[in-house]
Amino acid sequence: MNGHFVQLYDDVGPLAAAVAQYVESGLARGEAVVLVVTPAHRDAFLGKLADARGALASGQLSVLDAERTLQRFMANAMPQWHPFHELIGGLIAELRLSYPTVRAYGEMVDVLWQRGEREAAIRLEEYWNELGRLQTFSLFCAYRLSPLEAGSYGGALESVCNTHTHLIPHHDVERFDEAVRSASEKILDRSLAEVLLSFAARHRDAARTSAGQAALFWLNQNMPRTAEKVLSELRATVSPAG
Repeated sequence: MNGHFVQLYDDVGPLAAAVAQYVESGLARGEAVVLVVTPAHRDAFLGKLADARGALASGQLSVLDAERTLQRFMANAMPQWHPFHELIGGLIAELRLSYPTVRAYGEMVDVLWQRGEREAAIRLEEYWNELGRLQTFSLFCAYRLSPLEAGSYGGALESVCNTHTHLIPHHDVERFDEAVRSASEKILDRSLAEVLLSFAARHRDAARTSAGQAALFWLNQNMPRTAEKVLSELRATVSPAG
């Protein structure tokens, strides 16, 4: 696998822009692109592409329904490896016969996550990673989660991060990191805040989160009351759209 990226979002606009950039880059390089999306997002994504109709007609771009695709390899409320491998791996292998590589964007994990089936979502992420060890492709996932809520920094999301190579924040990274620093300094003594933020940055998770999000993960795990105070300060100063 060339990379397994995840983006957190709470507004479809910035997500659609990111997905369009990812797709357009692949199409321009002559790569095949697979979108596994919800009906609510399909038109928003395709509407941002320069020639979605042409890419679909040529077969360079494929679009699958996330819920219907999930149903084809779920059993007992959990994804099953063999039908997943046969379906998704088979599609990637078929596309590789005509294109140098494949890039995929998937929302099946988010469908499971939003239904509260988090163990199933993590299992599916692990299956994607296993498939990536067998075939070469890149994968972009998305989860609807607010970076300003304490619940977003619990153990479940850390598991999500551990199954990806990169976490893409949906806020302007530099602005968000600076807002976390400023909020931390308001809640804590400035020198203590500097020490804690520096320590947290050195202990980023496997998904290479930004310094600000790494700090919030660390604070939530080690100083949860302080984390909630910092997040409360952030909510007062950072808009959801970032």
